[in-house]
Amino acid sequence: MLREEFAIFEEAPALIDPVLPFVYLDSAATMQRPNQVIEREVEYYKTQNANPLRGLYKLSEQSTEVLNQTRIKVAKYIGADPDEVVFIKNATEGINLIANGVREVIGEKDKILVSLDSHHSNILPFTERYGKQVVVTEDILGEFKRGKEAVKIVALTGLSNVSGEEQNELIRELRESGYGGAILVDAAQLVAHRRIDVKKMDVDFLVFSGHKMGAPMGVGILYMRREWMEKITPLNYGGEMVEGVECQNGAIKSEFAFGPQKFEGGTINMGGVAGLSAAIDFWQEHNKDNKLFGVVEELTSFLKEQIGEIEDAEMYYAKNGIVLLNIKGVHAHDTAQILSNYGVMVRAGWHCAEPFLTEKKIGPAVRVSLMFYNTKNELKYLTSILKKVRSEMGL
Repeated sequence: MLREEFAIFEEAPALIDPVLPFVYLDSAATMQRPNQVIEREVEYYKTQNANPLRGLYKLSEQSTEVLNQTRIKVAKYIGADPDEVVFIKNATEGINLIANGVREVIGEKDKILVSLDSHHSNILPFTERYGKQVVVTEDILGEFKRGKEAVKIVALTGLSNVSGEEQNELIRELRESGYGGAILVDAAQLVAHRRIDVKKMDVDFLVFSGHKMGAPMGVGILYMRREWMEKITPLNYGGEMVEGVECQNGAIKSEFAFGPQKFEGGTINMGGVAGLSAAIDFWQEHNKDNKLFGVVEELTSFLKEQIGEIEDAEMYYAKNGIVLLNIKGVHAHDTAQILSNYGVMVRAGWHCAEPFLTEKKIGPAVRVSLMFYNTKNELKYLTSILKKVRSEMGL
């Protein structure tokens, strides 16, 4: 359970409402931070804070070492090489970087396929840039087979934030069916629920936000297969991404840095990088034999059984820590507000997955998202409140 490793469960309740329970069930939105992550970020700013890569003095060299060592650690954690790991702000920025950067390799008649269950952050970066060339579909494999030569990029969700479904099998089927184009995986949810090996997955790009796995907000990772480095243009232009900038005959000529620095223009969130390093240490230490993943699966099954006994509940999905439901005759926002009144924190609405929830005729829904620090007692308490929702609404 490891709740003692998370200070928020001890310190926040007294500040928010000392009377109510503190039941956090919104980890798909952001995971709580382990103490060692918070402490490592604070330590960085207290003892190592300097701009990396820029200074010849000791403090800057130490900061550069933090950056380099974290890049190596992340690479090992996801099965990549260090020079294929790009630091970004979040998964959204990473997907936009790719969608923007492949413009020169996407012809006017080429297609981009995006899985229907994608977060808006995996849909809009492509649809807003390429319009009708983008096909958002539940039948990715079928669309590929119907137009093999035209498909240049497939953008998938590693694990849906509304259904909990995974896409590993689809990736394998695409490759076995002869698809040799680029595959991008949004692993924002996947990273805290499955071990990732980008080489075994056989993907070209993979992104995740650090805060989904307990790192600070504002830092994330883009894996970019090495052979794409020269083809992709940067999203942001600025300092430290170039080898040199010259003025030749009144025009500026620049030469990009080699490898990930090409895509890391500007000052990196170094406190976040240090925290991400600590977050990986946390998972490596406590998730041996996928123990933590197993806890989440057990909690998901338990909650599925509990909600199944509520006569007024409509449960749509329950998998990998994601439980999506509604109470009959009650809007999702009203249900979430009533739960909040009793100290239970969930998410309600479209969950940035409106095309999927519309296609499935679900609409706005309540999402309970679990993490290993949750307890069965919390889930029993949640269930007891869900049983009161209709009466609280006067129904």
